[in-house]
Amino acid sequence: MSSCITSRSEIMHNNLSILLWKELTEAFRSYRILIWVMVCAFFGILSPLSAYYMPDILAMIGSTQNMVLTLTEVTYRDAVDQYVKNFTQIGSIVMIFLAMGCVAGEKADGSLQFLMVRPITCRSILFSKMLALMVMELLGIGVAAMLCNLYGRYLFPAFPSTLFMQSNLLLLLYLLVVIVMTTSLSAMVSRPVAAGLAALGLWLVFSMLGSLGGTGWYSFTTLGSEMIHVVEGFAISYKPFGSAILVMIGSVIGGLCALRCWEPSN
Repeated sequence: MSSCITSRSEIMHNNLSILLWKELTEAFRSYRILIWVMVCAFFGILSPLSAYYMPDILAMIGSTQNMVLTLTEVTYRDAVDQYVKNFTQIGSIVMIFLAMGCVAGEKADGSLQFLMVRPITCRSILFSKMLALMVMELLGIGVAAMLCNLYGRYLFPAFPSTLFMQSNLLLLLYLLVVIVMTTSLSAMVSRPVAAGLAALGLWLVFSMLGSLGGTGWYSFTTLGSEMIHVVEGFAISYKPFGSAILVMIGSVIGGLCALRCWEPSN
């Protein structure tokens, strides 16, 4: 009995490794990894630069309109705030766009049907896609954090490098929720566009809840605010962590159930 369980776990591990390598290869060949890393690098460089030169930009615009625009002194907090907004807003949309077709796209072109007739579990298929997206996410955020840290230290002498790098762990969790949610929704529908619209709609709902305060602080989208608290040295709230875990667990369960019940159409 134990040898049978061991052999099954070994088979699942081997299948997961093969599928993960397949997903990473496809992501590389389709330029998804390159697109994500370039977007992250752009945000990593743009965030401190835009914060530092914003007074000059506004002064230039004001001079052309015969207006005088004054701003408070720009600090590293403005750079971090810009970094957080870029990734929790535009970065989330880009990640949804890159992940929305990971399962639904294979349903449409018939490649998922080919995998389903093999001795491969639905868990291996779904988890391999999530793991591949997690690797892509980690690579991109690592590049963005290093670039933002370098430019931040150069432009703002008081830039807290250690705290900033630590705060990116919260950003990884934020985008991980987006990845799991989008991948699971992609397993529930038959078209990538439908998965993207559903994921975008859910993300907007959680974002609006997070902006309301009160019970909205339990939304995983408030992890962006917690990033700023980490950089400034304040204690963080653990309220959004529970929401993040529940959303991921619910998404995985829903995605697995939908994948197991899926029957390819002729």
